[in-house]
Amino acid sequence: MNINKVMFTGNLVADPELTQTTGGKSVVKVSIANNDSYQAESGERRKITTFVDVTVWGKPAEALSKLARKGTEIFVEGELRLDTWTDENGANHSRHFIRAEAWQFTQYPEKKS
Repeated sequence: MNINKVMFTGNLVADPELTQTTGGKSVVKVSIANNDSYQAESGERRKITTFVDVTVWGKPAEALSKLARKGTEIFVEGELRLDTWTDENGANHSRHFIRAEAWQFTQYPEKKS
């Protein structure tokens, strides 16, 4: 049995922008910053930030675009996916992202203006 489940919390790096596919399906692509810290051998506390791209589809995407904004802290649950492509120069590229199945606020956001 294979399991592909990711749970991630962090802050939105930018305001979510809702777009539509050519088939009319709603989609939001956002980046989330997860901040953590650790103690180095020297005893100094160091911060580390991990950025993760997230894609949200359908009604959850529409809700996210209406309710959240840059800096909003959210919890995302979904699957880890790999996107691959070849650019115009023939170079191959890839990136991992989370295809969100659900999301929720970890704090109440301020109203969007």
